[in-house]
Amino acid sequence: MKAQASSPTPKTSSAKPQAQAQASTSRSVSLTVKSVGGPVSGQFFEDIGSFNFSGTAEPVRSGQRVEIWYYGADHAWHRVRSTSTNSAGHYSVSKPVTVAAVRQFRATLGGSPASSSTVKSGVVKVTVHNAKVTITKPKSTVDSLKNPTVSGSIYPAMSGVLVHFQVRRSNGGWHDKATAKTKAGGKFSFTFTTGNSLLRGYSVRVRRWDSRGQRWETSGAAPIKRVKVLNAQVSQTTRGMVADTYRSGCPVGPSKLRTIRMNYYGLDKKMHRGVLIVAAGRVKSVEASFNTALKAGFRIRRMVNPDHWGGSDTKQMEDDNSSAFNCRKVTGNPYAQSPHSYGIAIDVNTRENPYHAANGKWYPTSGKSYIKRTPYRQGMITKSSSLNKAFRSHGYFWGGLWSPGTDYQHFEYDK
Repeated sequence: MKAQASSPTPKTSSAKPQAQAQASTSRSVSLTVKSVGGPVSGQFFEDIGSFNFSGTAEPVRSGQRVEIWYYGADHAWHRVRSTSTNSAGHYSVSKPVTVAAVRQFRATLGGSPASSSTVKSGVVKVTVHNAKVTITKPKSTVDSLKNPTVSGSIYPAMSGVLVHFQVRRSNGGWHDKATAKTKAGGKFSFTFTTGNSLLRGYSVRVRRWDSRGQRWETSGAAPIKRVKVLNAQVSQTTRGMVADTYRSGCPVGPSKLRTIRMNYYGLDKKMHRGVLIVAAGRVKSVEASFNTALKAGFRIRRMVNPDHWGGSDTKQMEDDNSSAFNCRKVTGNPYAQSPHSYGIAIDVNTRENPYHAANGKWYPTSGKSYIKRTPYRQGMITKSSSLNKAFRSHGYFWGGLWSPGTDYQHFEYDK
């Protein structure tokens, strides 16, 4: 920005030699204000670059004193710089830009512009813009297992400026989590990873240090709450996904199975990503049932592909795994084909919901303390459990109602 003002030179008359002599000694001063060292040509920004004051004074001579004054918030004039003219009557002096405001300047040949006897320039008004940090607010709620990007920019746009990414718990203070330097256009971005898998609320902000003003320029705060989201993703089951749970001669092959990857709420009060392999026709009902249970806060220990245990149902039950497809005989009854072989049965929290087999044994051995169904403990399935109600509403039978052969962990589609 360039602003210029000057005081008018009184007119003289060529008819009177005395008036000519007086005019040749009349005094005046002009003022131009330019931006120097700023990021945007012609504009002024808080604590960036300088004001350059320049102009000429008459009569032209070297060493004439020139003062620069500004009009303050107290409605008074304050001197900010003094300098002298060169042999051509020109002067130039600078002052660092400070706070954001509308500034009014005047040059004088000595003395306050408030005095009527002071030789002064006209008023030069300039605007100093506020330097700031802004962020593009992310979604206020996110999948607890996702890490959203928080982006924004600084103004005025400058690259290479160090910015700090901060996070605050709802009941705590602000903490630096990462730093980065701005890129072209003053832009920055950070990945929010704090609290991944937890169900908590946070606030985020970005700031930079103003070394000239000795203060922080800070963006507004944005809330981010990590929440329970099923985020089910379905894919065609491949032969490799059932390497140990399918074999030639099984009633259902990989082409008729679907792999569902979904989130679940763990017994550790954290969110996890699990996998179930089910019959293609059962995908929607399984998704809907687990989604209902998740929203209600039902907890699950583990949900891993049974191939992790080589397809052994006994071993995966001991590890409290929840699973579906597994081409095998009924555990405890080697003469009956398990409905899990068809991908229409699901076992959930095997330890908290043990199975009383036809041979009289309870499986798994680690679940013996849960044979007695009272008092209720997390992960147990009862008649009133959200998961039980959801599955039964979609046409599944709960094994906890079987007698004999109670199977608290078992849901089976029976329509």
